Amino acid sequence: MSSEKAAKEIDKIFKDKYDLKKFFGSVSGQDDREIDTWDSSSTDMVKTPSKSQVTLVPRIKSKTERNWLRGKIKDLCEEHREDLIQSIRPYLPDFENVVYEFKFEERKIAGTGLLSYVIEAIPEGKRNAALRIAFQGKGLSNGAGGRREDPHELMTACLILDKMHIDLNALNGKKDGDRQAAYKSIVDRLHTTASKIVGAAGLSGFYIDPREKTQPDLVNLAKAVSVSNFALNLIGDAKVEAVWQTGTKWATEIKKFNVGPKTIQNYNSSDIIVKFTTTGPKGATHYWGLSLKKAGLKDPEPTLLNKPAYGAKGFLTKSIPTNEHKKIEDAKAKFFKGAIKTKLGVTEYKGENIDKMQVKKVLKAADTLFTERNEKSEMLRGQGKYKANPNIYFKEMDRVFLSYFDKNKEFFEEFLDTIFKINLQAYLADVDFHFSLITGRGDYQDGKILEVGKPTEKEGRSTTEIFREMFSDPDVTSYRVIPDPNPKKKQAFVEGATAAKLFYQMKIGKGNKGVTIVDLEVRYKGALTGEPQFQVFMTVGANSFSDLYKKKVKERPPKRW
Repeated sequence: MSSEKAAKEIDKIFKDKYDLKKFFGSVSGQDDREIDTWDSSSTDMVKTPSKSQVTLVPRIKSKTERNWLRGKIKDLCEEHREDLIQSIRPYLPDFENVVYEFKFEERKIAGTGLLSYVIEAIPEGKRNAALRIAFQGKGLSNGAGGRREDPHELMTACLILDKMHIDLNALNGKKDGDRQAAYKSIVDRLHTTASKIVGAAGLSGFYIDPREKTQPDLVNLAKAVSVSNFALNLIGDAKVEAVWQTGTKWATEIKKFNVGPKTIQNYNSSDIIVKFTTTGPKGATHYWGLSLKKAGLKDPEPTLLNKPAYGAKGFLTKSIPTNEHKKIEDAKAKFFKGAIKTKLGVTEYKGENIDKMQVKKVLKAADTLFTERNEKSEMLRGQGKYKANPNIYFKEMDRVFLSYFDKNKEFFEEFLDTIFKINLQAYLADVDFHFSLITGRGDYQDGKILEVGKPTEKEGRSTTEIFREMFSDPDVTSYRVIPDPNPKKKQAFVEGATAAKLFYQMKIGKGNKGVTIVDLEVRYKGALTGEPQFQVFMTVGANSFSDLYKKKVKERPPKRW
């Protein structure tokens, strides 16, 4: 059976530059265009409905974006058409002696009513395909017209409220069928507990298909367990009184903790707040706010901050002079006009002189014209066909950023406070509120065990103490924003750049010696009609803040409760 063998070895067909896991990971965006991690061993993602058909089902957050996803799949397959033909041939009957016609097209598959992207191999003189590979994207809607929500925060909250410490050794040691049943039993219980979480949001995401509730989201469960097991170990015998989610609103009892400077909304970034009472003669009630991030076991650090860099709502706009902002906007308009003229080879677009078009129209046109991922990247890097149109827009953003924020101690204090909440306790003046920035790590692949890693925590008071020592130390004189020194991270406008991004590091130190606090990136995450996003990541490794934090808390362990 052609389909069964092809399905089992689908990674041998889609490999190298057209590897599906890498591809879906690279095109996965935020919100509606978020795509589940591809798993070729999953029977929900790789199906064989007939002897001649393999159906591949990537899962995208919103069903309204399935057409967009199909377009991306089409671009991938047609770009690598000849390579795919050669990869498919060994799975065809008598492929050495039979001549096959290959079709790559979009069409509806009989019995589904869904428009699919299809690759077919048809023997010469025959009507029916010997092997068909059909892509049918599945939208993970909640059955009520919306999309499947992210369950990570709510799962974590439920586990903590129930004080459900997960014994992974016992759980993962079960036989296959029993283990899967045990996983589902945990999620079913959490689904019931969710009604007790004040401000609960994310319930529709507990299951891959919220209507059927047969397949729990074990990837997010693994990440939630990473945090909850850690938190419950610290809470110990204390009684968990309540857990709140803050995403929709701050409940009356915890409103007093929603504090901070007037210039920063949601300064207290706690996603969930746990209320618990310790036992013994010195028993007291405490509130613990957890700012939750998540990552796979081997993933890099997740984004700490993700905001527009410049533009009307830009994070940095308020800190630069109006004339400098105008220079950035002028460079933006000139760059994209040049990109459009280069692509089309003409000076008009839809009957209008490109040089005289309004910026909004220019950006909309650019977004329409540059849909293919590689060409878009090439354009933004000023390479290949676009070499004569260098990215003066990114170059101007880079100039302004370094001019105004390098060696700027005031900016460092304000910016790092935004990320790490250095001054949170000062705003609270409440010894019973505790804060942690914490990243849960875990993964799951169909048929395998729940993999849970140790979370990384930056405890609030310890973090504050470290930064205040830095900022008050008279020997600390260096506050540097510098281009990332990694030769593989060239700025997008520099010759030889491999990514359409700007890369920076923020360093604090004594003289020429410094600790790298965070890595920064500026890049487009989606439509060109929006603003490039300013993304912040925790730096790891030698001479990083993470490394310094580990050393400091080893010397002075956090005083909890």
